[in-house]
Amino acid sequence: MAWDREFFYDTRPRVEAELAARLDESLAPRDPSVLLQVVRELDLPPDSRVVDVGCGEGVHAFRLATHFGFRVLGIDPFQRNLDLAREARREIAPDIAARVSFERGSATRVPVADASLDLVWCRDAMVHVADPADAYLEIARVLRPGAYVVSYQVVATDLLGADEADWLFDVMGVVPDSADPRVLDEAIAGSGLEVVDTIDLSSEWGEWSEEQEGRASRALLHLARLLRDPERYRGEFGDAAYDLMVGDCRWHVYRMMGKLAGRIDVLQR
Repeated sequence: MAWDREFFYDTRPRVEAELAARLDESLAPRDPSVLLQVVRELDLPPDSRVVDVGCGEGVHAFRLATHFGFRVLGIDPFQRNLDLAREARREIAPDIAARVSFERGSATRVPVADASLDLVWCRDAMVHVADPADAYLEIARVLRPGAYVVSYQVVATDLLGADEADWLFDVMGVVPDSADPRVLDEAIAGSGLEVVDTIDLSSEWGEWSEEQEGRASRALLHLARLLRDPERYRGEFGDAAYDLMVGDCRWHVYRMMGKLAGRIDVLQR
């Protein structure tokens, strides 16, 4: 579109103010509790057996036990995470703590018997898995017939440039193929799991966090400072910490720009 002098000087101030006012109105983005709502709609009974893949410090394992009365095994490949999860378990109410345990494991090595689970929960873990096809085959192995997977992760969109992806994924420990929605779709199809629903969250979680706490704008401010005076922060915190913080800030900004998008997969064996 060619530059329109008349629009710029005569119309733009009014339109800009009106549009800005409209953009200040929320589009009611869904927040992370939508994942729990997805599980609620599966209508699984209390005492259902669940594995939380990539459980980290156990936050989501405790929530699944608390909200639904599930018996949850959290698995993680990193001993530090397991130690922190077990420590947190000692502070949880005894009736909840009794329903949650933690073991070493991963998406490609789930330490349970064949066809023994009612649900596999996987949040923010698949992007770190070297081979999603192997992971979904393993997940299919441990599910009972009729059982479910609820998986959330961030994926790359066509707006993310190749150079941007190469640098960002390397710094953030993301496996490029595992952040490719086409690779995920192929891996799911190859596992034999049925797709019940795929929920495209786009930038919604980013919008929600910005509306609640200004997280994205804070990330943008931090990124501007990091890029304007890198030696200041490299000198104080080191190159590794600097690069990781730049990556984390870009992650939040790219989600708001639509270069990265949230995605929930609901699958069934």
